[in-house]
Amino acid sequence: MEQELAFKLQEDGIFYQTQVEIPVTTADFYFPTQPRRLIVFVDGRVHVGKTQSIKDEELRTLLRKKGYRVLELFYDSYSDKKRDELYRQILASLGI
Repeated sequence: MEQELAFKLQEDGIFYQTQVEIPVTTADFYFPTQPRRLIVFVDGRVHVGKTQSIKDEELRTLLRKKGYRVLELFYDSYSDKKRDELYRQILASLGI
């Protein structure tokens, strides 16, 4: 899913970085927006489990405390419709 979203961002000329190492994690997408940078996580089924959910929430809370905006996108299977929905959510978070 991440690759499909990356293609759409590129097609629209939207600057982003991918697999950026933030001091405590690696972001799926990173947008160096001002005044607060945006980190996007595109999560599949593995993130649904209780243990992983707790880890994810702790990490993302820490990132928010460090001043990042965090967008969490979930998908359970790939479809063009779902990809487009997630893409619109990214654009909305960017104010586009």
